[in-house]
Amino acid sequence: MRIPPQGFRHAATLLLTNRTRAIPIDASADASRAALEHLVSELVALTKDMRVRQEDVAGWLIVEFNTLVDRLPPSFDRTATKAAAAVTFASVADPEIDERARDLFLIYVPEDRLPIAAPLAIELTKRRMSVAFAEYEVATASEFGQAIERGLNLHRRGAVLWTTAFDRRGWALPAATGRFRILRDGDLHTAVTSLASWIGTSSSST
Repeated sequence: MRIPPQGFRHAATLLLTNRTRAIPIDASADASRAALEHLVSELVALTKDMRVRQEDVAGWLIVEFNTLVDRLPPSFDRTATKAAAAVTFASVADPEIDERARDLFLIYVPEDRLPIAAPLAIELTKRRMSVAFAEYEVATASEFGQAIERGLNLHRRGAVLWTTAFDRRGWALPAATGRFRILRDGDLHTAVTSLASWIGTSSSST
């Protein structure tokens, strides 16, 4: 069984935990089944949102979901629920890679996706800037190098969120250039303002 990227495992585990706690102990079989069906659809949506490949997540999702179902009362039809979920998880289509040129590609580590990277991408998008975001989450040094190369080949400019979580990995710091910046730990407003000004300065330089 393949192990999904750390960022996806973290997000999926939170979703599984929160939805499990939301099912009342005395819930009817129908109510529990409806809650689990909704959970499966949310996990599928998460897979697509985080642009992970089906072959990397299907087996892991099935194991984690089955562990959840096994905690339900023995009277619940576990077998049918597991079988239906397995079919759904196994049929998730691999996300297509969007290779359209964007104003900015944003590199970050899994721990920074929800608290830092996603809010930054959203704020930049609100300012009418296009951002390549989901496909530039990196968990290893090799992925980091590949992300920089791919991003500079595809997009106009790029930035890496060099946070404490990033620094702990001990990867080599890339050189800043006219098209690539290093964003150190800082507040969201400062990062948005800095990037917006940089991207909007001169399109001819890209």
